[in-house]
Amino acid sequence: MIKAIALGNAFLLTAIASSLLCWMASLHPNLLQFVQALFALKLILSCSAWLLDDAIIAILKIDLLQFRFRLIASTVGALVGVGVMLCRS
Repeated sequence: MIKAIALGNAFLLTAIASSLLCWMASLHPNLLQFVQALFALKLILSCSAWLLDDAIIAILKIDLLQFRFRLIASTVGALVGVGVMLCRS
């Protein structure tokens, strides 16, 4: 149960942070470019994490299910932020 709460908190942290970033990006055009670059970097890191998951879980010493849930939670959290950015513009 504690693991589920911790993983849920990781999702909420990502969703809140990306929502705040995207809301601020909708207010200023230069910040919009910065946030778009951050999301592009996050996309590159997520794709490489999916491809290299066996090596990463060996380094982090976590199980595969927990690692994949964290990847999915961070991706959905980032999509929430993008939704906020699109609704504000």
